[in-house]
Amino acid sequence: MKIALFGSVFSEQAYKAESQIVDVCEAVKRHPAELYLPDTFFYSLSRATQDKIRPLCLLFDVLPPVDLALSVGGDGTFLRTAAAVGNSGIPVLGINTGRLGFLADVNFNDLSETLQEIFSEEYLIEERSLLELIVDDESLPFSQYNRALNEVAILKQDTASMLTIHTHINNDFLTSYQADGLVVATPTGSTAYSLSVGGPILVPSSPSIVLSPIAPHNLTSRPLIVQDDAKIKLRIESRSNSFLVSLDGQSQVCHVRTEIEVQKADYTLKVVKRKGHTFYETLRDKLMWGVDVRRK
Repeated sequence: MKIALFGSVFSEQAYKAESQIVDVCEAVKRHPAELYLPDTFFYSLSRATQDKIRPLCLLFDVLPPVDLALSVGGDGTFLRTAAAVGNSGIPVLGINTGRLGFLADVNFNDLSETLQEIFSEEYLIEERSLLELIVDDESLPFSQYNRALNEVAILKQDTASMLTIHTHINNDFLTSYQADGLVVATPTGSTAYSLSVGGPILVPSSPSIVLSPIAPHNLTSRPLIVQDDAKIKLRIESRSNSFLVSLDGQSQVCHVRTEIEVQKADYTLKVVKRKGHTFYETLRDKLMWGVDVRRK
């Protein structure tokens, strides 16, 4: 089996994070596998860590044809891994070394057991929909990668004035949101930014897109769920004549003349899940549903 390993190392957590990367590399190589690491990630590690894992892996600049992408970190690392995989069809497994972990939901302590299941082909594949962003300004960098696994968010650039977001669904006028922004999320992204602004939780297989306004001026502006074949057109007004467009947390400044279209992407991301581990179990675990926090 050929496996590509993606990760992130931050200075304040470097020692622990790098130790976990070494553990993952060694665990993978206990199985019949070829291990690949992005060269930029490899050279971001300390020299000591490089020396430990260099005999275990091959480096790449362009993602080779592998059987599995292994994301080691939190949900942010998983999103970057999804972007690197793109439309290649390579399944992604998330090993959680971060905090919450809705995408990277396999506990690091379960690494050995999970890898054994992978090499025994005892796992499930979930198809996760993505959003495609279309803009009418060719100078913007979205042409390089214009997909989002979690959400496309329209945000105000400054702290003073809110936005007016004129919204059409399949060319039918919906409303003009007066708000700090608007989150257009996939079912996968319903537990991310959308949830934090009051949006509903959707099961990953739901054929839906959710629109969640951010701090709307009109309190009756509530989140809306539409079918995932909807084409969403947005035109923005702002006193600053600019706004931010964010794809899974990666933002770009746009002029108000820029028109935005959001629709379901023409491919899905394959996410590896352990057998017997359901989305509902993840909700109970991550959101502590049913737990009496008064008890210790």
